[in-house]
Amino acid sequence: MGKQVHLVLLTLLMVVSLGFTSCENDVDLNSEYKEITIVYGLLSQSQDRQYIKITKAFQTEGNVYVAAKDPANSVYDPKDLEVSLDEYKNDNYISSIYLDSILITNKDTGDFYSPNEIIYVTPVGYKLKQNNEYRLTIKNKVTGNIITSKTTLVHDFSISRPLALQKYANFAGNYNQRVEWTPAENGVLNQFAIRFYYTDVPQSGSTSSHYVDMVFPTKRADKNSSMPMVIEFPGYSFYQNLKTKIPLPESGMKRYSDSLYYMFDVADDDFSIYMDINGPSNSVVQERPTYSNITNGVGLFASRYSKIRYFSGLGVKSLQELYNGQYTYQLGFVDRP
Repeated sequence: MGKQVHLVLLTLLMVVSLGFTSCENDVDLNSEYKEITIVYGLLSQSQDRQYIKITKAFQTEGNVYVAAKDPANSVYDPKDLEVSLDEYKNDNYISSIYLDSILITNKDTGDFYSPNEIIYVTPVGYKLKQNNEYRLTIKNKVTGNIITSKTTLVHDFSISRPLALQKYANFAGNYNQRVEWTPAENGVLNQFAIRFYYTDVPQSGSTSSHYVDMVFPTKRADKNSSMPMVIEFPGYSFYQNLKTKIPLPESGMKRYSDSLYYMFDVADDDFSIYMDINGPSNSVVQERPTYSNITNGVGLFASRYSKIRYFSGLGVKSLQELYNGQYTYQLGFVDRP
């Protein structure tokens, strides 16, 4: 997962924040075009490389959805941009590196162009240092515009429960499951999820691997507290989640339980504010302020840290519950031969 482009929720939020801003009736929507650079990036020293998405707002007199499908309207020519990441410690300059453009060919479909996408990445082998500050600079060599932002990093953190030596995950029984980890320095928004892998072996055809996620509500860390972050949940809810998300097996299919991940993602204060402002509103008042920490542009440049606790699979009692329990007995899971 660390090597994947991991811009969590940002593309959707960009559409929400830019597509639904209000304007007064006397505004000329086709007035003289002004360049607006849109930047999204989440730095994390838990990744091998850092990824920055840079696009631009566009103006059209035609159908905006048709125009959004054309990358020429919102994609910069990489030759026109100079993208650098400058490292500082205690406001003292240390070094700079320049980001290269690469072509991603598996972008999800949606309102915008796909599957190809240009992303800017740090060089192979470049490592972030969690105690330092990073300043992003984007220079448009054609227009002369300079876009900047900066962020500190979310630090590494420790997972105290489940124990590091625990090889198998256990959800059977009547006791609540407890997950516990230390607050990460500079971390505010905490997301925990369980990822369960399984394999389908049809009576005829190819074997296929799948996974389902059980995502828990986000938790906020108190900056002034050292109290651990804690999540408790009943073990049976794990099986309820499988029942909801895994389809019934085809006739003659065998289904095997595989490994399981506990996944922890912690993001900084800027990301937390961005999510607060751009998330779903429970108010009848739909007009809300926008949030951006990009100077001379819009978007978000923030940080996060991801960590995984790996399990080889489910424990013996948990497997029996998977095979025969009230929620999952119809899903076709059996012991491997």
